Amino acid sequence: MLYFSLAFRNIFRNFRRTFFTFLAIAFGLAVLIVMDSMLQGIDQDSFKKIINYETGHIKIFYKGYEKEKDDFPLDKSIPNPEQIMREIRKLDEVKGVTSRVNFRIMLSDGVDQLPAIGVAISPQDDEKVFLLKDAVDKGSFFEGDEEGILLGEGLAEDFEVEVGDYLTILTRTRYETYQAMDYRIKGLLKTEDPQIDWLAVVIPLNIAQDALDMEGAVTEIDIRLKDPSKVEEFRQKLSEQIKGVEVLTWKDLAQDVLAISKSKYSFSIMIFCAIVLIALIGISNTILMAAFERTREIGVLAAMGMKRRKIVMMFVMEGAMIGFLGSVVGCLLGSFLAFLTIKYGIDYSFMMRDIGNIGYRSTGIFYGMWRPGMILTAFIFGVVVSALVSIYPAFIASRMEPTDALKKV
Repeated sequence: MLYFSLAFRNIFRNFRRTFFTFLAIAFGLAVLIVMDSMLQGIDQDSFKKIINYETGHIKIFYKGYEKEKDDFPLDKSIPNPEQIMREIRKLDEVKGVTSRVNFRIMLSDGVDQLPAIGVAISPQDDEKVFLLKDAVDKGSFFEGDEEGILLGEGLAEDFEVEVGDYLTILTRTRYETYQAMDYRIKGLLKTEDPQIDWLAVVIPLNIAQDALDMEGAVTEIDIRLKDPSKVEEFRQKLSEQIKGVEVLTWKDLAQDVLAISKSKYSFSIMIFCAIVLIALIGISNTILMAAFERTREIGVLAAMGMKRRKIVMMFVMEGAMIGFLGSVVGCLLGSFLAFLTIKYGIDYSFMMRDIGNIGYRSTGIFYGMWRPGMILTAFIFGVVVSALVSIYPAFIASRMEPTDALKKV
């Protein structure tokens, strides 16, 4: 208790020096907490959008399609989707199954043309796997076999069109013949996923199959599971049951986002190193200066019989207290800022369209997420590192001989 009282009193002897030291620690930890919250939030948001709008949990391709999927080859399609889907529906793990045809298109309003992606869906089955129906911001979703298209809001802004206007889809069929289709815009999609909002034109599956000469074939079958954590086990099971196809998980198809997610850890490590450096320089300097300012006091304590290890302990405790104060303030500040990013997000939409697709599935508003484990880790890290970097200057102070220390004024 004596050491604690002495250490607590000593950290306020030079308040300005102590204040700037713990403030630096607090700032570093706050930045760490906020950045981790943002990066994790962007990760989770991207993963949800990929699953909910693009891949489902499991995607089935015709053998060899995946290697050429960026070219949207219609000749590598699944010829008997209904038979496969019937078998899949019987499996207990499956929550929903649907099929799609993805194809490359040129979209035109009669004056301008822009490249886009055609996504042909089965309206009744699609909503069991994806959330496109819930993403209709203006207009309405498909009803029955009616003709029309759903347009991403980014494409609608590019063409300056609204619900009820007409656009022309220019594409090639399965047999490489040219096809032009005029459709009325039935609804506008707002998913916050750039792959949909900036690029997608959604069309009913039966209409697309007739226009593209697909003869009932599809380019993919998509599955949503009841338990997403068992996606890998289900993929293995499905691969053994269905031959002549490629069965991939959403993680296999989201390698770009997963690669970015992994690279962010390098950024987190850099912040950790910066905090260590701040603590090393700041606290070492604070403790060392405090030791030289209190040489007579150290001499008196040593002359009174205080052992060297207890002198070390006293100075280490001072460093730990500074780290504790800095960690408390840093965690509180970081948690408050993280709360703001979770509730309101950070809006980059004014620049995202010019930057283009950066891999993450966001059109501009990035949200954080709560990470209690990281907040606790940051707090412990700040205290422990502060205590550890105090050992060396404390050891220097403890080596002063009582007689030499008492001679100094």
